[in-house]
Amino acid sequence: MQSARTRSRAPRQRTPGLPLAAFAALTTLGLFLVVVLGFVDTATNSALGCGRSFPLCHGSLFPTDNLKTIIEWSHRALAGAVGLMEGAAAVWAWIRDWHVIEVRVLAAIGLGFVVIESVVGALAVLSPESEALIAVHLGIALTAFAATALLAWALWGLRAGDGALRRHRAPRALVLWTWTMMIFMYVAVYVGAYVAGTDSGVACLTWPLCSTGRATLSLANPVTVDLLHRFIALVAGVIATCLFVQARRARAVRPDLARLGHAVLALVVLQILSGLVLVLTHLALEADVLHVALATVLFTVVAAMTLGVLPEAGSPRRKPAEIHSAAG
Repeated sequence: MQSARTRSRAPRQRTPGLPLAAFAALTTLGLFLVVVLGFVDTATNSALGCGRSFPLCHGSLFPTDNLKTIIEWSHRALAGAVGLMEGAAAVWAWIRDWHVIEVRVLAAIGLGFVVIESVVGALAVLSPESEALIAVHLGIALTAFAATALLAWALWGLRAGDGALRRHRAPRALVLWTWTMMIFMYVAVYVGAYVAGTDSGVACLTWPLCSTGRATLSLANPVTVDLLHRFIALVAGVIATCLFVQARRARAVRPDLARLGHAVLALVVLQILSGLVLVLTHLALEADVLHVALATVLFTVVAAMTLGVLPEAGSPRRKPAEIHSAAG
């Protein structure tokens, strides 16, 4: 039997994949801050704090003109730094775990959408009418965040040895409602971003209906835009409830999806309540930040369910040699 001294001198075993998984998690946190700060940028009308110049700000690398300029410059600087982290995480993941299809695809989606986000952000600054681009910008940012968060999740799963697990295929009804929720989330995100970009929220400061204006069939009417957003939130609640019911029915074979279904319904309810708080506080910045933060988490959880209902998704497979080695 080994003595205590001999055991203490034994070299520590490295945890495989820990640095990469931790770096991916840190990149995910950075992207979350980029999304939130980008929304603060929009909510405070700071998107043009640097004028129509890009990438410099009024021709300066470190501007300190006013608060709006500082907010816009901070958003650009943080996005640039996190973009480099995203590139490093993607290349690192490809080199280490190229054989895992989930890692390969999620790293590509995350990096690709970060690049697209940068291009659209520049176009939003340079375009004289950028409300639609601002809405598209947020949707792209959420896609990049969700892909990076799921990449970190997959890498942590590989580190923990979950790659050897195989899961039952999700029931068809659950697959249908999951994809319905995912598609509808894009609609909700883009309409919500358009509400923020056009300041349509101030047109209706009562809840749930609007008593301070009249809706028309034109999206140029801010009351129409805001009420459309509220209607979409209501429909999202109905879809989330149906998704929850289907996930509960499948909990015996897919407990992972059942847990995610619970989370989706809870987050939708919280999102609707945060919308109420937003109205009651007359669009306070803190309520705005809470609203977009919840939307970001909700979008990511729905994306995780979408990944989970794909055939063989959510269960990254190891190389045959690795599996034989683990079995030995």
